[in-house]
Amino acid sequence: MICIGVDPGLSRVGLALGQGELALGIESCPADSSLERIEELCIEKGAERIYVGLPLSLSGQESNSTKSAVQFASAVAEHTGLDVYLIDERLTSAHSLKLSRAAGKSSKESKSFIDAEAARLIVESAIASKHNLGVRLGDYLAADH
Repeated sequence: MICIGVDPGLSRVGLALGQGELALGIESCPADSSLERIEELCIEKGAERIYVGLPLSLSGQESNSTKSAVQFASAVAEHTGLDVYLIDERLTSAHSLKLSRAAGKSSKESKSFIDAEAARLIVESAIASKHNLGVRLGDYLAADH
């Protein structure tokens, strides 16, 4: 199964591609054109599912960004017609920043790398978790939030 990973942000959105056991961070795009780019990528790669990062606090509680991410995931689902799953993304950006520094990326290079790498970690988390593929968007919205 081919899937797309999305790390939503206010100015940039990280995108990754997953297939089988592999995940690859591929790009970041401006947030204001991200829905169109996600749709293009899904068509181009034949994606069947989309994983969107769900920003929770370190304690697992909803954060200020959680509502925005859920709204974004809803827009992605509507725009693409594909199933969208929300994946806990705690620490993905921090881990991506460490990888960026280890790779010797400049500050300018780091921004795109960090976003795409965070999206890759979201896909990797979904692929690795046989028992918990995240929360399907519809199920999340139906819960008491």
